[in-house]
Amino acid sequence: MDGSEPMRGRGLLDASDIAAYRRDGHVLVRGLIAPRLVAAALDAISGLASGRIAPRSTQIAFEPGVDPAGIAPDAREGFIRKFAGFIEDSEALRAIAMSRRLHLILDQLLGQGREVLQDMALIKPPRVGGAKPWHQDAAYFRVRDPSLIVGVWIALDSARRANGCMQVIPGSHLAGPAAHVPAEDVNLCEIRADRVRLADRVHVEMEPGDTLIFHPLLHHYTAANDSDLRRRAVQFHFNQTGTVWTDLATHRRLFRDEDGAYAGCTVPHGVLAAGGEIPWPEGRKMPVVPVDDWT
Repeated sequence: MDGSEPMRGRGLLDASDIAAYRRDGHVLVRGLIAPRLVAAALDAISGLASGRIAPRSTQIAFEPGVDPAGIAPDAREGFIRKFAGFIEDSEALRAIAMSRRLHLILDQLLGQGREVLQDMALIKPPRVGGAKPWHQDAAYFRVRDPSLIVGVWIALDSARRANGCMQVIPGSHLAGPAAHVPAEDVNLCEIRADRVRLADRVHVEMEPGDTLIFHPLLHHYTAANDSDLRRRAVQFHFNQTGTVWTDLATHRRLFRDEDGAYAGCTVPHGVLAAGGEIPWPEGRKMPVVPVDDWT
C-alpha cells in the first residue's frame, strides 16, 4: 500500500499528483476553496472596487487607457485588471491565502515553512480584459533558487477558453530560465517567441474554487477576454522560509540571452536600455499562519 488512499481521504495529494507536479510543473486541485469562501471573496473584490471596503493596503490597477475618475464606483470593477496587497483588507481573501488545506498540500510539494510573497486578484472584465503574455513567474523574482517559490491560481468564476483561462506548457519548467523580452511595462515582459512550444500548450479550464498550483519556471499565458463572461481569480506566490534574495547581477546570470544581456522582467526596458537599475521589492515576507477552511 503506497498511502494514496489515506491522502485522498484527507483531501490532500497522492503520490501520482506529486509526481505530476514534478514532471509537468503544475497540478490542478478541484474544489479546494469552498463555495461560501469563494462567494465572500467575490464580495470583497467588488467592495474594494467600489470603495464599500476601504482599500487601506490594496493597490488597484485599471486596464490601460481607462480613467477611473469618470466611472461610477459601482461600475469600476468592470474596468479593473488587478488588485494587489489585499490580505489586510479582507478576512475572506486572507482566509484563502492562509487556507490550512492549501498549505498542507504545499507542505507535500515543498516542505514546511513559507511566507506570503505576493497576493493579487486578476480580473479580466468582459470584452475589456487584456492578455498576459507567455512568461515565467521566476523572471519577476530575484531569488537564487526559483524552486523555493510556488504559484497558486484560484478561480473565482468559471475559467474557460472564451474568457481567458490559464494556458500552460507541461514540462517547460524543466528547461530552466528562458530568455524574456523586457518591456517598458514590466507586466508585458514575455518569453522570446522561439522559446515557447505552442504546439504543446494545454488550456486549464476551471470551476470556482478550483486551484492550479504551479512551478515558477512553468511557461504560462492567459488570453484576452473577448466574451461576455466575467473571469475573476486570485493568485498567490509563496516562498519557502530561508529563500535567498539576490541583486540584479545575480538574477541576470539566471535570465540572460546569448549575448549576456539581461532577459528577466525586473527592469523596465527603457531603464535597461539606458544602463540603469531600479530597486526591486523582495515581496511581503509575511509568515503563513494557516486558518481552518470555510465550509
